[in-house]
Order: sequence, then C-alpha cells, then structure tokens
Amino acid sequence: MAKSLLLDAIMGKKTERVPWVPFVGCHGGFLIDVDAETYLKSADLLIRGTLKAIETYRPDGLPIYFDLSVEAEALGCRLQWAKQNPPAVQTHVLDEKALTDLPELTAASGRIPIILQALQAVQQSAPDVALYGLITGPFTLALHLKGTAIFIDMFDRPDEVKELMRYCTGIAKTMADLYIAHQCDIITIVDPMTSQISPEAFREYVTPYATDFFQHIRRQNKPSSFF
Repeated sequence: MAKSLLLDAIMGKKTERVPWVPFVGCHGGFLIDVDAETYLKSADLLIRGTLKAIETYRPDGLPIYFDLSVEAEALGCRLQWAKQNPPAVQTHVLDEKALTDLPELTAASGRIPIILQALQAVQQSAPDVALYGLITGPFTLALHLKGTAIFIDMFDRPDEVKELMRYCTGIAKTMADLYIAHQCDIITIVDPMTSQISPEAFREYVTPYATDFFQHIRRQNKPSSFF
C-alpha cells in the first residue's frame, strides 16, 4: 500500500493522504550508532540503517543512499571524509586529467556495488516501501569534476562547459540505468549547485541536459523526480 500510494501521487493520481518520504542519508548510521564514514562504506551497515529507518519512521518511500560524491569519487576525485556528515569533494579530477581520460562508470566503480547490494537487500526485506535512487545532477557533478573554474568558463568557454554537461548527463544516465536494472522504484536527480547560477544560465546549462535525462527515464517507463 505504501509504495503504491507514493507512486500514485507521483503520477498525479488522487490519494487518500500525502505520502511520507523522509530523506534518510547518513542519519541511518546514527540510528544504528555508526559514524557516517563507516556507514557509507558498508553494504551491511546500509542495510541495517535503512531497515531501522523504515522501522522507526514507517515511510512510504525513502532513498537507498544519499551522498552526492559517489560519482565524483568513482571518476577520480578525492574526498574529505567526516564522522557526522557525507564526505566533501576535495580535489577536482579535471585539474589533473582530460575529460576523455576519465574512467568508465560501471556497476563495479567506487561505492556503487555497495549501493546496489543494499538496494536489493532492502527490497527483499521491505517490498512495500518505494526506494529512491539518488543521482548527482549533471551541473553539480560538473562542478565536482571541474571546480569553481566552471563559473568563469560558462562565460569564456561555453562550448567546453556544454561538452562537460553532456558528459555528466551521460554519467547520470548510466547511474539511472544501473538503478533501473536493479528494480529501483523512483529515479531522482539531485542538483543543488544549480542554486548558484542565474535563471538565464540555468536555461542554457541545465534545462537541455535535465530534459535529455528525464526523457531517457521516461522511455523506460520509470517515475522520476528532480531535487
């Protein structure tokens, strides 16, 4: 019932109540008395923490994982880990490598196997809860890979920024395909760094790539959202 209620709401159908979706990230570690770094590096702890969150909050849906450094780390950025928060991107890989030299993103990259393992286990234990697959939005990922130089490049090298945005959109599609292949219920782009640009820049550097991404998801008949 919980999952169908949430999916109905996303599809614009009338529901008997508002769905409840707590965005549990490393808070799942807090619930089982584990620090954020340890929690985000362990499939077993992710499973325990997510199931504890389901038991505690009785949600209709929740993310399986909430850390916007996953893709950047897998592509070569180094992270600064913390005990009470998700890690922060510390270095920008495009300072050291060309875009064409970055590794392929696969189900075996970085912490992605941990996420997919936890996803499958939680699905089996809590089949009536809708699970969100969170993906770092293309503009936020571009900033992770390039650093703040991207803001100057938007004026001085717009073609290069658009090439980077196409690349980051491709990474988002790859992540989405992995989630879909593992039966994740809702595919979600999380792109907070878009708050740092103007509406005009958003229309030029975000809208076309977000549209491309969501068309990709729609073709696979999956619900999606944009945070």
